[in-house]
Amino acid sequence: MNCQNCKTITEGGYTLCATCELRFAGTLLRLAHDVTPLHDSLDATLHPGGHSPVRIQTATPPTPIRLDVLDLIDMLDATARELWRCLDGIDALDWRKDKRNEDLKATLIACAGHPRLATFTDAGLYMHVINDLARKVDTVLDPPEQRREIGTCELCETMLTAGAADQWVTCPVCGREQRAQTVKLRRLKTLCWDDSERGSAADISKAFAVSGLKVSRKTITTWEQRGKLPRHADGYAYCDVYRLLIGSDLTKSVR
Repeated sequence: MNCQNCKTITEGGYTLCATCELRFAGTLLRLAHDVTPLHDSLDATLHPGGHSPVRIQTATPPTPIRLDVLDLIDMLDATARELWRCLDGIDALDWRKDKRNEDLKATLIACAGHPRLATFTDAGLYMHVINDLARKVDTVLDPPEQRREIGTCELCETMLTAGAADQWVTCPVCGREQRAQTVKLRRLKTLCWDDSERGSAADISKAFAVSGLKVSRKTITTWEQRGKLPRHADGYAYCDVYRLLIGSDLTKSVR
């Protein structure tokens, strides 16, 4: 039998391999941890960024409710309870046989630790559904405009995102915690040490800004106009821009 998620060969009737089982359980536990900030985000006056240690909230009740967050909580709750019924050998749609009185957080934790998590029939399907819900929860708690791609995980190559003030980032797939600046510099090294990496002036400016190097789109096009920077059919080479940028910085420091 093959793993329903990554297609790795499994034995003993397992529908998920050991790695995917750990990822599935980890995602369920992460969602359990996110239940409280998700409920906090129901308040429409809450400052965006539910994972932030400091959140701004007015003290004037009653406050409007974010219906999109309410729908997401309901969807997560229904999916978690449906998953538990599958794990417990009950018809997933027969809610009348579900005697659990625990809340959403406890249900997610119970599912993560269930002995049949990697052996029940639809494990791969529910793993994909839970992963999709986890992405939606992350979007609610940390809006996309506050987070940007900073580079890939050194362990599993998953693209990581982080906010402007984040010092550490945790991979959503393998759970590895890494310093955000290290991820940024590793991405910059990959881009600048490979002359086949090309991009537009705006793309290069944005990628360098993420890593802490400032070069505007206008500066890049000016270098081209002055004959300092060649432009290829698919854009500018990151390595060429990097060499010019470092050279200009060195010239300034000498002066």
